[in-house]
Amino acid sequence: MRHFRASLAIFVAVTAITGFTGFSGAAASAAPSASPAKGTWSKIVEVPGLADLSPGINETLTAISCTGPGDCTTGGADNSTDPTHASSLNQAWVASEASGTWGSAEAVPGTATLDTSSGAQTTAVSCSWPGNCVAVGYADYQYNKTAVGTAGFVINQVNGTWGTARPVPAFTSAVHSAQVTAVSCAPATTTAARKAGLNCVAAGVSRLPGGSSVGFVVAEVNGTWRAAQPVPGLSAARPGSAVTTVSCPFPGSCGIGGYYSDKSGHRQAFVASEAGGTWNKAQQVPGTATLNAGGNASVTSVSCRAVGSCLAAGTYRPAKGPGQLFVVNEGAGRWKRAIQVPGSGRFITGNGSSIGQVSCASATFCGVGGTLRAKVAKGFLAVEINGRWGTLYVLAPTITALSCPAPGDCVAGGQRINPPPATFLDQASAVVIDQAAGHWGKSVPLYTGDNLVPTDDSVYAISCTAPRECGAGGEGTGGDEALPFAFVTNEKPVR
Repeated sequence: MRHFRASLAIFVAVTAITGFTGFSGAAASAAPSASPAKGTWSKIVEVPGLADLSPGINETLTAISCTGPGDCTTGGADNSTDPTHASSLNQAWVASEASGTWGSAEAVPGTATLDTSSGAQTTAVSCSWPGNCVAVGYADYQYNKTAVGTAGFVINQVNGTWGTARPVPAFTSAVHSAQVTAVSCAPATTTAARKAGLNCVAAGVSRLPGGSSVGFVVAEVNGTWRAAQPVPGLSAARPGSAVTTVSCPFPGSCGIGGYYSDKSGHRQAFVASEAGGTWNKAQQVPGTATLNAGGNASVTSVSCRAVGSCLAAGTYRPAKGPGQLFVVNEGAGRWKRAIQVPGSGRFITGNGSSIGQVSCASATFCGVGGTLRAKVAKGFLAVEINGRWGTLYVLAPTITALSCPAPGDCVAGGQRINPPPATFLDQASAVVIDQAAGHWGKSVPLYTGDNLVPTDDSVYAISCTAPRECGAGGEGTGGDEALPFAFVTNEKPVR
């Protein structure tokens, strides 16, 4: 059930109950309310068709992207019918929902040709308008009798139909390893924009000779993919760099983040911005030279809602003590100084704290969620309004996903560890938390059609197009044999 994330860690190292703490941050924000404006979540269901596509013992869901109520696309990895792969995640899949009805999952077209070895996975999806999306990922291939390589891929969905996966190989034939791990497509809300075609940026990492790696971007302009290019300005020092996240509010305007190695081999966090279709040089996240005295920093998530206006967040290692979390803003095209997530340090006593996701509803409203590591891990949520961070909300469920479609209206998702006497089949529940008009509600467990809380589950992806109009996906364990499955669910407003 976790094989996907473990395999990604080889290339993209993500530095990896309910009660309000009352801690005050930079600016006060409303405390959670037990009765926010109402939305209702549907029962969770296994992604339709995935059980037939994947008769093996493993399924994973990695991403979801929605463009309107009941119009979402998701993807992940599963076991195919090939008996030689046992429990490995060897097949990339995608599935789309139209007008509230999910279609059947299908193997990503073209990856069967790419995947001539032991693995293929969809790592991210992004949609511009209903039925017009991009999925990205990677597939293993055998390039001689004994050696296996990895090629990234991108694939377009146009008017509801998937094309054929386009390989994104390593930059040099001397090595055989590249992965596409992130993608963002600019929304197309007008007839003219849709007629022009998809405008997206995908990103990832390619190995280089000598054991290093380099982060890259590959752009799609008006429906046509261009060649991949290294991010300008990234150091080639070993062990190398990678792009971990991308966000594009408009065509030709994006923000990316990730990590690179400095001359001493220490990992540093970087950001870079695209303006008018041209990438500026990557830069070390301002302020992290001081914060990251221990030499292990990375940007985990970025969200941009206007040209030159983004929020990024990630992890860093101070000179002493456990790893910490930072946030950094871009305004008017300039990245400001990173700061520790306000109020988070007092709760972190062990390594492994992480950023789940950041999400900006506007240039003046953003949110961040994640996990604080201590003797007992806890989740956190925080909101920034007009450049000022509000109260840190610490809660029992750890947070892995966040989507803010409007200022003061967000949805978070993650996992709640169930207290004793929970059995090994009922260790954790997938939960969602709504924010309405600035007030966080209580965590709500997601249920199956049998009215049972899914076992050992978590929400891994959320996408909202308006308050209480969201899609979510994750992984659970259920059925008589307690096998892992990928699930989807939708939230609708209560009128």
